[in-house]
Amino acid sequence: MSEEDVVKKVGDLMSTLDEVKKYRELSYAMVEFVAIFAASLIIVIAINLIQNGYDIAYGWTSSGFPMTLIGGMPTNLLLVFGSIFIPIVGLLGGYLWVSRRLRLTKVGEWREALDEGVPGAVKLLSGMDWDSVLSHVRGSRTACLSYELAKIVGYSVLAYFLLSVLNIFTGMLPLDLSSEGYILFLSIVAVLLLSRKGLAEGFKRLRSLDLLFWDLRVFSTEFKRAEFNKA
Repeated sequence: MSEEDVVKKVGDLMSTLDEVKKYRELSYAMVEFVAIFAASLIIVIAINLIQNGYDIAYGWTSSGFPMTLIGGMPTNLLLVFGSIFIPIVGLLGGYLWVSRRLRLTKVGEWREALDEGVPGAVKLLSGMDWDSVLSHVRGSRTACLSYELAKIVGYSVLAYFLLSVLNIFTGMLPLDLSSEGYILFLSIVAVLLLSRKGLAEGFKRLRSLDLLFWDLRVFSTEFKRAEFNKA
């Protein structure tokens, strides 16, 4: 193997570890993503409960049920659009926050050392904490899976709100608990069908991280053995 091949392979490894670093940052940002979206749902539920309490205190509808988005007809269009708009803002806000965290992740700091050629490549490999690297790769797999699941849940909740509003205005289904469950089922199925390409890419990334983990584990063992024999 020539010196150029060695430098190229180490560069490819470091680029891959930069991606792992982003996934590790993603695992931290996931908590904030879930918190932002959950806060938007709590706001929607709180608004509907307040409206529900207002209807109970000051009057009932002819059907005997409070006119809220949850469990009955909407009191006004502002409540309907607010119940849709707020989760959308929460979902987009969480996504933008995660994207910002990933953009701010420092990568490529190894390029200057790699410009030195093989000595720089050896220096980079020797300075690595391989146990920490393997731990980060393992955590990145979890972060990647959690992010994909969180997106499915978020999109499903959003689709549920949209279909619920559509049902309210079209009257396709009776406004009872059984229809709510049916709408939730339709929301999940629709999201899975529409995001199947993204899911396939997500599982492909998981597979790549699995292979990377085992390749790095073998490489780190051989590299440590080579250093020991050299010493």
